[in-house]
Amino acid sequence: MIRCEDIIKIYQDSVTEVSVAALRGLNLNIKEGELVSIIGPSGSGKTTLINMIAGVDELTSGALYIKDQRFDKLNEYERREFRFYSVGMINQFISENLFSHLSVRQNLLIPKKIFYLPREQSNREVDELIKLLNLEHVKNNTVAKLSGGEAMRLSLGVALAKKPEIILADEPSGQLDSQHTREMIETIKQVNMSLGTTILVVTHDIRYRTIFEKSFILRDGRLAGISRDMGRDQLEFLMHSSEINKAYIDPSNFVRIPDEIKSIAALSDIIEFDMHPSKKMGLFWNPEIITRDQIYNLLTSPAEDIEEQIERVKFEDVEAILSREFIPPKKAQPLIRIKGLSKGYKSEAGYNEVIQKIDLNIDKGDFVFLSGPSGVGKTTLLNLIAGLIKPNEGTIKVSKFPITEEKESLVSLYRLNNIAYISQHNNLFDPLQVKDNLLIPNLFSGEKYDVEYSNSIVKECHIDHKLDSYPNELSAGEIQRATLAAALSRKTIVILADEPTANMDSELARTIMDLLMDIVRINKATVVVCSHDLSLLRPGFRHIRLLDGKIEEDSRITKKELESIVKEYLMIKDNKKK
Repeated sequence: MIRCEDIIKIYQDSVTEVSVAALRGLNLNIKEGELVSIIGPSGSGKTTLINMIAGVDELTSGALYIKDQRFDKLNEYERREFRFYSVGMINQFISENLFSHLSVRQNLLIPKKIFYLPREQSNREVDELIKLLNLEHVKNNTVAKLSGGEAMRLSLGVALAKKPEIILADEPSGQLDSQHTREMIETIKQVNMSLGTTILVVTHDIRYRTIFEKSFILRDGRLAGISRDMGRDQLEFLMHSSEINKAYIDPSNFVRIPDEIKSIAALSDIIEFDMHPSKKMGLFWNPEIITRDQIYNLLTSPAEDIEEQIERVKFEDVEAILSREFIPPKKAQPLIRIKGLSKGYKSEAGYNEVIQKIDLNIDKGDFVFLSGPSGVGKTTLLNLIAGLIKPNEGTIKVSKFPITEEKESLVSLYRLNNIAYISQHNNLFDPLQVKDNLLIPNLFSGEKYDVEYSNSIVKECHIDHKLDSYPNELSAGEIQRATLAAALSRKTIVILADEPTANMDSELARTIMDLLMDIVRINKATVVVCSHDLSLLRPGFRHIRLLDGKIEEDSRITKKELESIVKEYLMIKDNKKK
C-alpha cells in the first residue's frame, strides 16, 4: 500500500541558507489494511513522513509508492486530488479538525455535501458512523459540549466520512487523559477491523508500540526498529523511553545501535564483528576492552558462572527517574487566591458550566499539578488565573492584584510582567527567528534581557540548535520547546503551563519537569501545570484533580502514592510470580 525507498528530505532555510535533514534514507513498507504506529522522539521525522504521504510536502530524493504508483512523481494538482479523495487526516488539535459551532451530525455531513451525495444516502452513512464511533448519545451536541475523547472520535469520523483508503493521525491522543486515550485506541482498532482502512498513527508516546501489531520506530530520520506484539507487563519501555533493544538494517546496510546497548557494551568509535560458522549468529564488541579469546571463554562458560544476573525490571529500578522530590514551601504564603469561582459557556445545546464555585489558595513557591479527564475545566481554570477570560462568578487575586476585576488593559500589563503562560498552541511569531521571539516580552515590558540566563534555559529546553530557525521550519515538538524557552526566560513569579510536554517523548518530558522544578527553586516562582500525563508527577507536588468542574482531590504526592499512580496510568502489572 505504502512503500518508502531511501527517502531523504532536506529543508533549506532561504534566509540563513542552512540545510536541515529531516529524513535521512528512510525505508519502510505498510501493507493495505494495516494498522501501524510511527513512533519516535521529537524531531525524528514523524510529521515530515506523513506530510509526504499526504502529498503536502515533497521529498528531496528517494522513491515513495502508494498503491504501486510512483507518488513522488505526481504534480501538485495530482497529489492534491489524491489527498482529497483518498486520504483522511486527523490533527492532534481538535480545532483543526472540526467546526466548533456545529453539532456532531452536522460536522459528519460536511464531507458528504462536498461530494454531493444524495441526502438519504448521506444521512444513512452518517448514522452508521455515529454508531461505529459510539457518539449516539451526543449526536445533536455542538463540539463545544463534547469531552476531549468524544471530540477526537468525531475527528476520526469526519476523516472517515469521505471513505478514504488511508487515515493519517498525528498525535491523536496527545491532548487526552489516560481513559480517553484508551477509548480512542479501541475506536481506531474497531474502525480498522470493521472497514479495513489503512491507518497510520504518528506519536511520540512509546506505549503505542505495545498496542498495535506493528510499530515503526523512527530515530534521526531513519527507521531504527520494527516492533511486533511486544509485552507490556514491565517498565522496560519507560526506562528506555525512546529506544528499543533491537536494530533494523535498511537496504543501504545502515544499522543504528540503540543508546542503551552502546552504553552497556562500552562501545567506542570502533567495533569488531565476527560471524559464527553457522552463519546464523553474529557478534560485535569493543576490541579495546575485550579480546576474541575472552569472548570465546565467556560464551563457553556455564551460565551459572557468570556473575551478572539478568532480573525482571521492577518499579524500584526506575524510581530514580520518576521520583526526584520537590520540596514544598515550609510556610504557607498564598500567592493566588481563588474564591467562589464559576465559569460556563452558552451553546445551541444549552448552558455548560465548566467551573463550579471553586475555592482555592496556591502558595508562593509551590508546584501544583492539575489533572482530570478531558473537558473537566483544567484549561479554563488556567485561562481564568491568567486573566485571559472572565468568570461568571467569583474572584481571583494574584499577589493582591484583582485579576478578575480590573479592566483588560491593566490585566494585560500585569500578565506581561508577572505571568508566563505556556499554552498548547504555537505562541511564536512566524516572521521572526526563534532567537528574536525570545526578546519580544522584554521589548514590551522594558525589562533588561538576561542573555546568560536565557541561554541556559534555551539549552535545557533542547532548542539551542534552532535559534536561527523560523517557527514554520520547526517540528511540533521543537515549536513547543521554543515556546517553553520563551516563557521561562522571563523570570515571572507565576508560570502557567497547559500540557507543556504533549509533543515530547518521555525522556525529554522528564527533563522539562526537572527544569520547571529548578526554576521554582532558583526564582521562587509558583508553577501550575495542567496535564493528563500522570507519569510527570513527582513526590512533593500538590496534586489537584478536577472532576465535573469541581475539585475532587487536593493532596501532596508521596513516593508511595507516586508508584501506585504511575503503575495505574501506564497500565503496568506488578512483577510478581503467580
